[in-house]
Amino acid sequence: MNIKSILLLGFISFSIFSFGMNKPAINKNDESSVSVLDFGAIGNGIVDDSGAFQKAILYCILNKKTLYVPKTSKSYNLNKTIRVNLSKGEKIKIISNQAAITPKITDISTAYKLTSFKEHIFISIGRKINSIHTIENPEENYGTEISISGLIIDGKNQKNVEQVTSYDNDIYIGAQLIAERVKLTDCVFRNIHGYGVRIHEVSDSKIKHCEFINVGGRGGTAFVNTADFDAFGDAIYHAKVNANANIIIDDCVFVGKKQNKKRSRSAITFEFSLFPYNVNLKNLDIEGYAKCLHVEETAATLFQIENVKMKDFNFGIANVLNDKTVMYLDNCILEVGFNDGNDAGDALAFLNYRSAAKIYVNRSTLDFNGRRNAYQSAVGLIKVKNSIINGNNTNFFFADGSTSFSQCRFINFGGSQMSFMSLNPKDLYLIEDSIFKGVPISAIKGHNVKLEIKRSR
Repeated sequence: MNIKSILLLGFISFSIFSFGMNKPAINKNDESSVSVLDFGAIGNGIVDDSGAFQKAILYCILNKKTLYVPKTSKSYNLNKTIRVNLSKGEKIKIISNQAAITPKITDISTAYKLTSFKEHIFISIGRKINSIHTIENPEENYGTEISISGLIIDGKNQKNVEQVTSYDNDIYIGAQLIAERVKLTDCVFRNIHGYGVRIHEVSDSKIKHCEFINVGGRGGTAFVNTADFDAFGDAIYHAKVNANANIIIDDCVFVGKKQNKKRSRSAITFEFSLFPYNVNLKNLDIEGYAKCLHVEETAATLFQIENVKMKDFNFGIANVLNDKTVMYLDNCILEVGFNDGNDAGDALAFLNYRSAAKIYVNRSTLDFNGRRNAYQSAVGLIKVKNSIINGNNTNFFFADGSTSFSQCRFINFGGSQMSFMSLNPKDLYLIEDSIFKGVPISAIKGHNVKLEIKRSR
């Protein structure tokens, strides 16, 4: 390259950064994309890159471009929330090769404030909504899409208190997304005291190959504290899902943020939806949350849960105030240990609280290794088939449900105390074509409940 060419390139580069962003340079690998660096982002972990991100996202929406966020030797620093509105039919696609964003945010700018805490949101994209309970101007959301891949959002620079005992405390949200279609792929959310991602008013939500590490948190609970500040702390949160929506969460890892041995609130939550929709959870590894899956809404939702491992929880699956939800578990593992002391009672694989949700289990392992003689709710547990029930010689007991067990293996289950009981003597536990290992069938006892054991040995 001759001297004139070098000088010309230097002049072009200087012009791009000095005279505005009207025609940002195209990423050399893809003519449909532009780089956030072309809008002035530095990515050295010190300079505030929030203005550059704001301009870049707006430019890409208006010009139908893909935003490329290249990995730097440090990270991108955000001192302000990235707040971008989406109007009907607008789309944004953000791609990265594992670039890290490490915000230091104190301001509040969001499409919707979900809790009464001081919410600081790193990235907020979507139309403004005013209520989590009512449907308002849904046509504004038609045709909107958000796609983010390859980003790391790390809240390590945000300060938080160890004990949340007031709504004056700060919480943080990695991303809040309001769009008809949302897709997150190969993203990492970590070190976030609050929420990983919140998604609202979606018809098609896909979250694949993502990690949520040290994400969540939990405030004071009614069981332990005089006041209830348990209104945050979820890795993935969906609210006000659209009718007939499809939600897929696949190949993701969840590790809750622990403070003073207190688990985070929930790995995956669905709330405030009114209309039927479908959820497919598969290939997930979840630990360190009070609830691995929490559903609290009136929608008649169908859950297909496949190859999901849950451990280190207070409740594996919690259905609350929902009567029409149906869940099918296949090839799952639930390791029930001890409650962390912030919820009443024993740790439970399944909790139905004022709920008539139905749960069916197939080809799965229910591994109970908590307190001896522990209560294990079977409310809503309709059928368990081709599964392993490992009692670990703790003589826990299933209670207050009507459940059939077919072609199951009971390992070290039962003992000197009761194995099944109910407050309703009409409840029925039926065990058929099953095998008992470690403890003989004669040690299986029922109390105040119908118990039938057929063709088992």
